[in-house]
Amino acid sequence: MNKKKLLYFILCGIVIGVFIIQPLAITLQIFDIQGDYGSWGELLLTSYQQVLGSWDLDQTITKALFGLFGVTLSIIYMFRQKIFKSNSFQEKLKEIKKLIETGENQQVEFKSTLRWDLRQSKTNKALEYTVAKTIAGFMNTQGGHLFIGIDDDGNLLGLQEDYATLKKPDRDSFEQYIMQLVSTKLGTNFCSNVEVSLFQMDGVDICHLFILKSDSPVYLRDNDRSYFYIRTGNGTRELDIPEALKYINKNLTRKK
Repeated sequence: MNKKKLLYFILCGIVIGVFIIQPLAITLQIFDIQGDYGSWGELLLTSYQQVLGSWDLDQTITKALFGLFGVTLSIIYMFRQKIFKSNSFQEKLKEIKKLIETGENQQVEFKSTLRWDLRQSKTNKALEYTVAKTIAGFMNTQGGHLFIGIDDDGNLLGLQEDYATLKKPDRDSFEQYIMQLVSTKLGTNFCSNVEVSLFQMDGVDICHLFILKSDSPVYLRDNDRSYFYIRTGNGTRELDIPEALKYINKNLTRKK
């Protein structure tokens, strides 16, 4: 935390509490006592004179209380973005948990890992292909949610094995690797259709990909060939050329 920034907000809070909130409160009190009669300007001036001129014990305590109130408001304002972000994060986490509890369906898919083969205990490029294929399938259908670090039964496995395969074993590198995979396999222009978030649940990191439907066909490129996938039920299916053309014409061609 920036100490200078904190001190600045504390001082601003004291000024606001003592020289703005307190005079206004005194003015309201006088206005009420006089039966809602009198000039606000004159009453406010009287209130300022009272605030500035009275420094006995009772008035000092009152000023301290108003100053504390002003500091509280100032600190809340200072941390407002973090507070709102925290609330937003908690709401999103609740939604994520509900999706995981629901299980796999046409718009939800679980993958144990991105590139680490749990059976063979080594990196497996075929797993990356499967992830890219699933992303393409979501884009070509109705969009959806892809979770990495969760097995088919909804058990949380985490991403530690995947992290260990990267040059820098951390969240940022993992997110960058996913976006690079999307860019390489599907096309850079489709990166904007993927929102990557990483959460810690039960002590392990889980990756959530929120994938938007594409307005144009998304092809997966592999070995100088292009493949077209869609979501059917809780799986991803490849369409042959006639099926793909028919599907694209019906679902992905923009109506003029």
